Amino acid sequence: MPIIEPEDKTLYGLEGVHLWHANLSSCSQRVRVALAEKGECFQSHLVDLSAGENASAEYQRIHPKGLVPAIVIDGDLIIESIDIIEEIDRRFSMGSLRPQGDQRSLEMYDIMRRADKAQPHLKLLTFEFLFSAAPPPSKEASENFQKNHKNDVLKKFHREFADGFERDRIEASVNSCHDDFVQLDNVLSDGREFLAGDKFTLADIAWMPNVHRFLLFGWPLKNYRFLPRWFECVSARESYKKALLDWQPQDLVDIVAPKIIARIEAGDGVQFYGRLEGWSGNGGPAA
Repeated sequence: MPIIEPEDKTLYGLEGVHLWHANLSSCSQRVRVALAEKGECFQSHLVDLSAGENASAEYQRIHPKGLVPAIVIDGDLIIESIDIIEEIDRRFSMGSLRPQGDQRSLEMYDIMRRADKAQPHLKLLTFEFLFSAAPPPSKEASENFQKNHKNDVLKKFHREFADGFERDRIEASVNSCHDDFVQLDNVLSDGREFLAGDKFTLADIAWMPNVHRFLLFGWPLKNYRFLPRWFECVSARESYKKALLDWQPQDLVDIVAPKIIARIEAGDGVQFYGRLEGWSGNGGPAA
């Protein structure tokens, strides 16, 4: 059951949709896409991750792991993004986000599970290639995060990022994400328009933010045969603009873009790691 019992009992009294989210969080983006597709408005509670607001006692009483997103729908709290988008589709009637037929449904859930499993790798690569180019958090914010956050796994991850990830770990995440994209490319090879068939579904919502994110730091999407066409299609949807582009902090993008380009020109961009290096999508070296 995706609904959990909150420590903050005032959540039970909330009516409508309340979303605690972050602008660049891929899991938050999924949820915002689902809400946009359903035409649902929500009460926004923006969590500033760079300032460590997810380490506050107040927020951790909402989300026990201190992560984003968290959503309350008419008093019910849900905290996992895959569970949230399923619940949004179930509760709000406008336009089903599920395919027709048992086989397509099984495909959709398999693709969603793969997206969920990809999150740790997406997170590591985001920090390595995107957030490393952004202004670092203040010393005070970092110390408060380590002191106040209850999620030991997350605290360890932030310490490892500050020390610098080992290349083997980066390579492993690049290879895992590349394997996922190859699998999705194979799924699309039968000519279908969307990941679970000819209809836009939760499977597409699960993967849209990942591809968008990786394009920000130069992932060579053009080397796949069918993914670029799929992404061109889904990124033309109004929900993509409302849920991703409208929330994207342009000032941050403007700061990191030159540094990402410089890293690529120095031969240290993401395309120079793991199986991406020299890969052109057809088994031969990149031109």
